[in-house]
Amino acid sequence: MTFTFGEPSSQEQQHQDQQQPFSFSYADEYTQLLTELHDVYCKDQPHDVLQYCANFFNRKLEEQRTSYFREQHGLGFVLTCHGIVETEHHPLAENGATSSMFEPAYSSFSSNSSSHHYENDQDIDDDILLDEEDEDDDDEERDNFSTTPLSSIPAAANYNRGRRTSVSAESMAPSQGFIKKVVSKTPAQIEGIKQSVGSNFLFKNLDEEHHQDVVDAMEEKHVAEGTTIIEQGGVGDFFYVVESGTFNCFITSQDKDNSTQKLVTTYEAGGSFGELALMYNAPRAATIVATSDAVLWALDRVTFRTILMENTSRKRKMYESFLEEVPLLKSLESYERHKIADALESVYFNDGEHVILQGDVGDQFYIIESGLAVFYKVDENGDQQEVNQFERGAYFGELALLNDSPRAATVVAKGRLKCATLGKKAFTRLLGSVHEILKRNSENYHAIINQQQHS
Repeated sequence: MTFTFGEPSSQEQQHQDQQQPFSFSYADEYTQLLTELHDVYCKDQPHDVLQYCANFFNRKLEEQRTSYFREQHGLGFVLTCHGIVETEHHPLAENGATSSMFEPAYSSFSSNSSSHHYENDQDIDDDILLDEEDEDDDDEERDNFSTTPLSSIPAAANYNRGRRTSVSAESMAPSQGFIKKVVSKTPAQIEGIKQSVGSNFLFKNLDEEHHQDVVDAMEEKHVAEGTTIIEQGGVGDFFYVVESGTFNCFITSQDKDNSTQKLVTTYEAGGSFGELALMYNAPRAATIVATSDAVLWALDRVTFRTILMENTSRKRKMYESFLEEVPLLKSLESYERHKIADALESVYFNDGEHVILQGDVGDQFYIIESGLAVFYKVDENGDQQEVNQFERGAYFGELALLNDSPRAATVVAKGRLKCATLGKKAFTRLLGSVHEILKRNSENYHAIINQQQHS
């Protein structure tokens, strides 16, 4: 197959289409790519499907170009990706870290240089080199595709000519010196912002800590009537919540002779816009103009992503420390605990609310993040008796991962209770049968089985 790095002109393309009939070899390659994408997608279950697919094809394209250059220069080997080609040489190759919607897009070859380069040396360290000694941390905010440094590989001339503009995001990692950004607000302003962001798709799945940090970090901005807040085609990095005032949203369409501007919607107090800027360095899709003096609350992309990553990193380490104390999971390798920690979800219970009921068949395992859980059992006379109280770091319901036996006790929240939870199906999808994991340690296996039989 011949590789071309420039886009053919429309006349050339038409001529090629006429001269070269459809080949099933291309169909095979197409099918293989889609099959491979489907496999890794089902394994990783990403939240942001479009970004995940874009990253996948960017990686495949870079591998193809790299392979071509190596063959051209007699280097004699082809790069592989641990995330796509299965290998047993590194445990992280099997680590199905969840892909978040903020996952950075991989860089492409530059058209302005005679040699391949990255934006900075840190990108090479972050996105390419995997240090086995630091495997507990290196898969925090990157995916599992690992390559060899490409600094010695010359790039193709005019590689980016005619290619479409893509979206990207900054490469970031959790920092030890993170300081929360808090901008003073009145209780009414805080409540108004919470209501606005609560209905936005980007914030719906954030937990309470994330919500509060986002609200605290938003800055007040006063704008005059006629001010253009967002311009179509421009690169923006702010998300806005309207506290007061009104705004018009226009989309400009261009044809051969002229351009037309169409009013598509309006925003008023409680509205919000620009949320995609929190995800990517993408061109703005519309122009938004203030139609009155107004007040906005603004949040920039770097602050938002830092909040998410710092909270995610902190929670992940906390979850892993809790998981180490669960006898049922003692046979897990460290990278397997990473998977479980990433898959845990936070749930909240109000005072007096039941978490589980004695006799019910359960499939959820719980770890207490904060609050107090009270355990009750029904005695022989049918009276419900309190038998225990659990606090932060304690766990319960773990046998639900092992079987479908009825719950041995009722658990009720005392005050506000926050738990991290994982279902049996999710556990099996990530790591396989719990029985097989327990059998790695025969002593632990028999202890758990005995506990199950006497519960």
